[in-house]
Amino acid sequence: MHAWACPDTALRLVEKARAPHDPDPKALACYGLLVRAHPTPPEQLWLRFAVGQPVSALTIQFLAWCCEHLAARGLRALLLVWDNASWHTSQRVRAWIRDHNRQVEQRGGGVHSPLPAAQ
Repeated sequence: MHAWACPDTALRLVEKARAPHDPDPKALACYGLLVRAHPTPPEQLWLRFAVGQPVSALTIQFLAWCCEHLAARGLRALLLVWDNASWHTSQRVRAWIRDHNRQVEQRGGGVHSPLPAAQ
């Protein structure tokens, strides 16, 4: 779905009504990572869709998968740019990042992920 508005008009999003007996889930979450490794391979966008409300466990699974695949490409860092969504700032996610980074340092290799700044 795309949205736009004229420069002098405020963008207004309209919530669509859901049919009472609609079997499809109400929410769909999307995690994404822009991968830029120069000079090769070309820029890529890795996406993961999840049915329902995103939670810390899904975020941790996505981060672990990204770190594994980035390490396989020989990359050493994952930069996180997040908003203050609860599944980004949860204690579980922050603890996983700290533990993961500690393991990377102990092994002497892998993908390091700095903790996003607390807001």
